[in-house]
Amino acid sequence: MVCDPRKNALLKQGSKSDRIDARKLAELLRTHQLKPVYHGEHGLRTLKELGGSYLTITQDVTRVMNRIKALYRSWAIPCSGTTV
Repeated sequence: MVCDPRKNALLKQGSKSDRIDARKLAELLRTHQLKPVYHGEHGLRTLKELGGSYLTITQDVTRVMNRIKALYRSWAIPCSGTTV
C-alpha cells in the first residue's frame, strides 16, 4: 500500500528512524488507519504503458538517428553533433 506520510499523524510524533517509522506504519496498517494515496480510476496501468511507450519511442529515434548518421558518414557527408 502506498500511503501519504502527511496524512498519517502518528509518523510526525516521536523520534525518527527507519525501524521506528516501520513499526509505526505496521501499527497503522494493522488498525486500518493508513490513508492510501489515490491513483485514479485506472490505477497505474496507463502510466506504466505511457512510460514504456516513451522509452520505446526514444530508443527507436536514437537507433534511426544513428543509422542515418552512419549512412551520411559512409557517403563522406559531415554530420557531427546531435542533429542531422
